[in-house]
Amino acid sequence: MIRRAALIAMALVACKGDRTPAKTPPTTGSAGSAVPPVTKPTTQVRRDPHSLSRPDQIVVEHLTLELGVDFTTKVLSGTATLTLAKRDPAATEVVLDTDGLTIDTVTDCATRQPMPFALAPAVPRLGRALTVTPASDCIAIAYRTSPDAKALLWVEAAGTAGKVQPMLFTQSQAILARTWIPLQDSPGVRFTYDAKIRVPAGVRPVMSAENPTAADGGVWQFRMQQRIPSYLMALAVGDLTFKPIGKRTGIYAEPSVAAAAASEFAEVEAMMEVGEKLYGPYRWGRYDILVLPSSFPFGGMENPRLTFLTPTVITGDRALVSLIAHELAHSWSGNLVTNSTWNDLWLNEGFTTYVERRIMEELRGKDISDMSWAMGRKDLEGVLAEAGRTNRDTRLALDFGPERDPDDAPSDVAYEKGALLLRAMELAFGRSTFDAFLKTRFDRLAFQSTDSRTFEADAAPLFAAQDPGWKLADWLYGPGLPTTAPPSPSTRVSALAAQAVAYAKAGPLPDVSTWKTMDWMAFLDAIPEEIPRDRLLALDAKHQLTRSTNRLIQMRWFPLVIRADVREAAPSIEEFLMHVGRRWLVRAVYEALLGKNEFWRDLAATTFEKAKAGYHPVTRDSIAELLAPRKQP
Repeated sequence: MIRRAALIAMALVACKGDRTPAKTPPTTGSAGSAVPPVTKPTTQVRRDPHSLSRPDQIVVEHLTLELGVDFTTKVLSGTATLTLAKRDPAATEVVLDTDGLTIDTVTDCATRQPMPFALAPAVPRLGRALTVTPASDCIAIAYRTSPDAKALLWVEAAGTAGKVQPMLFTQSQAILARTWIPLQDSPGVRFTYDAKIRVPAGVRPVMSAENPTAADGGVWQFRMQQRIPSYLMALAVGDLTFKPIGKRTGIYAEPSVAAAAASEFAEVEAMMEVGEKLYGPYRWGRYDILVLPSSFPFGGMENPRLTFLTPTVITGDRALVSLIAHELAHSWSGNLVTNSTWNDLWLNEGFTTYVERRIMEELRGKDISDMSWAMGRKDLEGVLAEAGRTNRDTRLALDFGPERDPDDAPSDVAYEKGALLLRAMELAFGRSTFDAFLKTRFDRLAFQSTDSRTFEADAAPLFAAQDPGWKLADWLYGPGLPTTAPPSPSTRVSALAAQAVAYAKAGPLPDVSTWKTMDWMAFLDAIPEEIPRDRLLALDAKHQLTRSTNRLIQMRWFPLVIRADVREAAPSIEEFLMHVGRRWLVRAVYEALLGKNEFWRDLAATTFEKAKAGYHPVTRDSIAELLAPRKQP
């Protein structure tokens, strides 16, 4: 996940979050089955342009993390102990990624003697390389995070649902893990980990690992037996309770949110069964969900065993559960088989978008899946029109160097163009053949990282057996969308769009008695910009959209009333921006505010000044950049 202007149907994440324009046996909650140990993968370690580390020389294989959490100073402090393995027999130095960390000491695990280390000058976007010459295969790094570490959001009690205890949560994707742990921060490096976390009384920690049910002497202990990349390192601390959903699934949330969340996501166990039927066994033991405060900057984050989730998808009608299907789908595409660098993000997100829609088709039917395909296609076409269809950033396989942030590319390309490629292959080779291809690939590359060239080689036998009339290279290495892209029709989306256009031209108010959130999304997306003000006011009077508690509806409604200069909506718009931190939602409204007149531009500036302290750095930086004065050419 990773940046975008408009989210596709049913509010998918950017799995680093939302997409934005051009990140012992289980003892958790209810009982779960033990996870078998994972054999050591044979992945070739490649250089990553967005990492200063050198895993091709010496690579990290295991992390033992011991941290204390201090809400007063907003600092994590402790020790990261790294087990190392030489890839190059001649190598003498291990190089790690850090950004904003204070390194106190580095010691040899065997002798416990201090070792010299060097922190290189800071590199824009990439941080500072930490170089150590290890005397053995294990080093221990004592360190502290910065209070403004970009991966961490320290939420005051007032910003939580219960308003009793503060909360901390991390967001490591894409290259933010280095702001809270010294490691090799590349998706091409996978390692196991265990952790001991000390927290103040009244709160509990959870991690992307096997989560304990209680502390041991004031310390919470965690273990992740499967090898994961650094961007899937995750920690949250707060006033959390657990509610089981099924034998392998459950909800962590603040007590006031837990029951509603468990009801909203009751289908998760069924989703897991569908995923296993399509693509093979679920290999992570449990699948739990953590509902975070509204300041979480994305829809969801696929941290293994513990998806982080925005509360904005709890709508009461289970209309947005495809977001869960998306994060769950990452258990096969992304977490299990990972892009080796962020230049191949589509291997995570394009695959996952495709798998998510297959799960939703099985769970809810083809009409719902068709809506998602159609709305996603509309978003993609909009991004391509804005970026330009010959723009190199619209390729699936990118060649960004360290001078480009991995978030620079329009992520609708990775999500939607990537998913369309897989759909085109399904249609060309037949669903059963293509399903077998994907399942075999997930098995063969399990717990490894890979790239577009490997995918091209994997797919070659399919193309050799049956020529679909188009070249795979056109999709992978060509900009824009190939003319061979399959259509994405949806009878329901077309009907809702026709109703929106008719209503804007003085047609009758639509009958919304059977509508769910997804229907409103499609309808509001299709309302013409030139709709008369009185038409909007009549729609609002009938359905109270300005005062809706559904944030997905509000973020589509507010740009319409801003364009119509309905200033009576200003208090509701301010409330929305003050209490929602999901980047995609608030950015859409801020963009609308900047495009109208001085009244709305002033509202954008004054509201951001009041709201920014409660935004995650990912959201805060994005909106600050949006509101910054543009330099004259």
